[in-house]
Amino acid sequence: MRVLQVIDSLPLAGAEVLVKDVAPRLRNRGIDCEVAVLCSLSGPLESELKAAGVPLHTTGVRKLYSLRQVRPLAKLIRNYDIVHVHLFPAQLWAVLALKRLGERIPLVTTEHGTSNSRRRNWLRPFDAWMYPHYECIACNSEATAEELIRWCPRIALKVRVVPNGIRLDVLETADPADLPRTAQNMVRLVFVGRFEPPKDHGTILRALSTVPNAQLLLVGDGRLRPQIETLARSLGVAERVIFLGRRNDVPGILKASDIYVHSTTSDGFGIAVCEAMAAGLPVITSNVPGLAQVVEGAGILFPTGDDHALAHAIKTLIASPDRRRQMSEASRKRARCFSIEKTADGCVEMYESVLRQQAVKADDAQ
Repeated sequence: MRVLQVIDSLPLAGAEVLVKDVAPRLRNRGIDCEVAVLCSLSGPLESELKAAGVPLHTTGVRKLYSLRQVRPLAKLIRNYDIVHVHLFPAQLWAVLALKRLGERIPLVTTEHGTSNSRRRNWLRPFDAWMYPHYECIACNSEATAEELIRWCPRIALKVRVVPNGIRLDVLETADPADLPRTAQNMVRLVFVGRFEPPKDHGTILRALSTVPNAQLLLVGDGRLRPQIETLARSLGVAERVIFLGRRNDVPGILKASDIYVHSTTSDGFGIAVCEAMAAGLPVITSNVPGLAQVVEGAGILFPTGDDHALAHAIKTLIASPDRRRQMSEASRKRARCFSIEKTADGCVEMYESVLRQQAVKADDAQ
């Protein structure tokens, strides 16, 4: 079976890391899996794929939202049994590429979030047209599936849940990174996330301003970083906030931290939270669909955007080392439900199911 994974690009982010991790495991299961990016970044995830022996392709078109993506993508996908697409606009270009070919190559896609910028009433007809072109739509959580079906009820029978997964071995065995502390006896908080919506760094900073005995590590980058740096200064917490930028040693950073805090307005799964749990950190997360299901009793949930509730949760854990130890063990146990191996198995089952359906359709057409 030849499978092509298609994605917009490969920055250090959740869906992209998933593709990087699952592709080699599909190959280990006998799937001839390759990856295509619409826009190459020549970054670490691309290097890791190549090092793992996964063939990497690109359309050669520099602009992600250019209609010129369709022609080279059509040339790429014609050589595969299944094309597995991640994120928008790759989802759109893949549909148009298939139409250009005029062939019956089955498309599948993964929905990575409970919401996106297209979930507006005036765009509903567009999604109602696009999604039915996919033979199967994998959702990374029950919450993501529920929201997608609510948005496009006609595709309900095409939806299945294939939870995201992480490399448990890497997270569980990582050595702590050598990181600075602003003062002795300060508890180290950490948040991994791009400085882009829907991530909500502001709520964490406002909570930190009332927790004087905590330091905050922020891993990631993005266009809102200058705004968050300005907010840290205005709140008087800049000396206790360390902006680490993009890092390749996230497992070590997690191992060197005490509490993981995740603030967001939406999250279909939360790979960063899952990684923090695998590293054995107590986690405090926004109470949003998707995240709540992943944490499921192993962490503390706080109302979205409520910095007072977040500060209270942080203070509670700082005051109780015993509770932190209990939550640490609960985190490790919960994280073991989300291995990348299970995700790869779920993908294989989906591909085989789609090909069986295609075979039945072909027989019926004869």
